[in-house]
Amino acid sequence: MRTLFIALLLIAIPVHAARYAELDEARIAAIAPLLPAFPRGIGADCANRTVWDQPALALRLSALTQEAEKLLTRPFPAWDDNAYLEYSRNGSRPNGERMMNARKAWLYPLVIAECLENKARFLPAIEHTLIELDTQPTWTWAAHDKRLRNFKNQDYEVDLLAADMANDIAQALYLLGDALSPAVRQKTQAALEERIFAPLRRSFATGNKDNWWLHADHNWNAVCLKGTVAAALAALPDRQDRALFAAAGEHYIRHFLAGFPTDGYSTEGPGYWNYGFSHFTELREVLMQATGNRFDLFADSKVRNIALYGARIEMLPGNIAAFSDANAKEKIDAFTLAYSNEAFELGLPLKLSTVPISTKPGGNSAPLSVTAMQLFSHPYVIASQTEALDPLRSYFDQVGVLVTRPAPGDGSRLAASIKSGGNANHSHNDIGSYTIALGNEQPTGDVGRPVYSSKTFSKARYTIKAINSYGHPVPVVAGELQREATKVKPKVLATRFTADADEITLDLAPAYNVWSLKALTRTLRHERANGGTITIEDRFEYTSAQTFETALTTLGNWQRRPDGTLELWQKNEHLHVRIEASAPYEVSAEKIDEEGLAFTRIAIRLKEQQQAGWVKVAMQAM
Repeated sequence: MRTLFIALLLIAIPVHAARYAELDEARIAAIAPLLPAFPRGIGADCANRTVWDQPALALRLSALTQEAEKLLTRPFPAWDDNAYLEYSRNGSRPNGERMMNARKAWLYPLVIAECLENKARFLPAIEHTLIELDTQPTWTWAAHDKRLRNFKNQDYEVDLLAADMANDIAQALYLLGDALSPAVRQKTQAALEERIFAPLRRSFATGNKDNWWLHADHNWNAVCLKGTVAAALAALPDRQDRALFAAAGEHYIRHFLAGFPTDGYSTEGPGYWNYGFSHFTELREVLMQATGNRFDLFADSKVRNIALYGARIEMLPGNIAAFSDANAKEKIDAFTLAYSNEAFELGLPLKLSTVPISTKPGGNSAPLSVTAMQLFSHPYVIASQTEALDPLRSYFDQVGVLVTRPAPGDGSRLAASIKSGGNANHSHNDIGSYTIALGNEQPTGDVGRPVYSSKTFSKARYTIKAINSYGHPVPVVAGELQREATKVKPKVLATRFTADADEITLDLAPAYNVWSLKALTRTLRHERANGGTITIEDRFEYTSAQTFETALTTLGNWQRRPDGTLELWQKNEHLHVRIEASAPYEVSAEKIDEEGLAFTRIAIRLKEQQQAGWVKVAMQAM
């Protein structure tokens, strides 16, 4: 393999002779000697039989190798122009993305199986997969190729999928080494150069906007940097060239960190913490392995709080509120939490060695690198001691988000999250939104995001009910919904946290453009005694009598009981809801099924206009 790399080196672009718009050439020069003479990926390559022949490794990867064996009897998923172009015709993403993800997904199990078995049985399928990926029209999702610049003209830009595709392909080249035929290796190297490395060097040199995410303060930055830097370190023959990409990772990743407040809260929501911060941790490990632990992105003091978010945002184990663009069934990513736990010694009962190996990863990942990290990484410890996590609550004071839990061991299954702010590019109009956790379920609260379409990130975003405030458990004030939450500064009026109860009062008035609104507050109180009671109380005052309503939202079922109380449930857990108000009220329900998300909005509406008043909703486990 070294002979081939030397040959490639002779034709490599002399990138070290270039000048870059933002990158420090002295830093590039300082990084280069830290890197190995030849490119390397994560973990042990397949030729290292001392590692790969361990029985424990084969046992841990047995389910994955069974998936690989199934692929040997199946045809490779065909490229489908029609599916790809569906987005440009009608804004629909799923079919094209499923097609591209299905093709990408073959590489992971086949390469791992070949590394384990080492008999060349999987090599023909691996080489066929690489050639198919090398020659497909684009690695960029259709939603990110709106002008079809990549698809039609091969004028390549790097997006989320392209970055992870490059990461996986480069890791495969590293793992398999000389087992791959020279022709396939050269063709794959050429595809990486054309689609990833050359476009990025142009952006580094000119500061062009093709790869705008270099300056983004959200998940795109971490995902695309991790994928491209990892690919460069695993595949580029020129050490100075690899140093360029490493320096770019160090320089541009600061924009991702800038998107977090110092308390570590993920304004994009838990789903995008999973996505963005997982790639940040992977980038940290990639750079640490490449430089002998001398290049540590975790040294930034803010990173520890960001890492803690994964544990702090849980209401109950495995139960988190679907704030921002999160899926209602979102779980904190075990790999990211385990890595953070080991690196920062957080004291959680979770380690990389115990995280299950994925057999069918989603499209938004580079599973070859992630699995190699799970198998072979021992994260460098950045801090030997850390304060214990508070079991009763997590309070993110900069954005006004409270997670309140039952006391350990008291048998209560009731918890809650509420937000005063914390919105970014995945914002919903959800000031004051909350979620109630009951055991493993969420009988009421934020319903999460709809299915992504061309409408989701367009000017029509806030016409979607699950994204505007109508689809959240927040008031409708004088007939008006909330204004865009990104324009509202979070304001917490008061907090009181004790062992017996937690209480927070939010100022919701700035969320509404209603001239007659003098005051609107929302108070959440969680009393822990007797199994727990969570009360949401809204108090309003107008300059003249106006309408007022609030709402419960649910993905599950509900009924009104004979005594006028409500019962909400999903599967096993039932929530009892008692409503009180300053004036007579009525309850009505509306089923909403829009943009692929179906839920019920239960309106609690005062029957007559009022100048001032209140509505209180008290919730307990049944």
